[in-house]
Amino acid sequence: MSEEYVLNKPTHLTCPECGGALAKIESDPIPKFACHIGHVLTGEAVLEAQDELIERSLTTALAMLNERGELCRQMIDEGISDRARLEGIMRHARARAENVRDLLNGRGSKPISLTEERHRRTL
Repeated sequence: MSEEYVLNKPTHLTCPECGGALAKIESDPIPKFACHIGHVLTGEAVLEAQDELIERSLTTALAMLNERGELCRQMIDEGISDRARLEGIMRHARARAENVRDLLNGRGSKPISLTEERHRRTL
């Protein structure tokens, strides 16, 4: 695992349906993208699918971090392994879970969904 994650420019976009590389269909007047197994999506459809995938990924991360903290608590209660180490892992998992929960609850820099963006434009 890397010491620090970075946000380099992606070399290509990926299909939110299968994860394959997307290629822009140049012959179409409406921006569309196709992956190597045949998914064809408009740019708007890609944005919407990405939003759903981000939400699902964040909720999965929240559940795993919550479970990690609980596993540590149970292991501490049963006297298994090094208590100080488990307490550190538990604190770290809970802190990360709170960060993810804040993103999901809109208190962080959660990506703006297309529905929210359209609503902002109409105001």
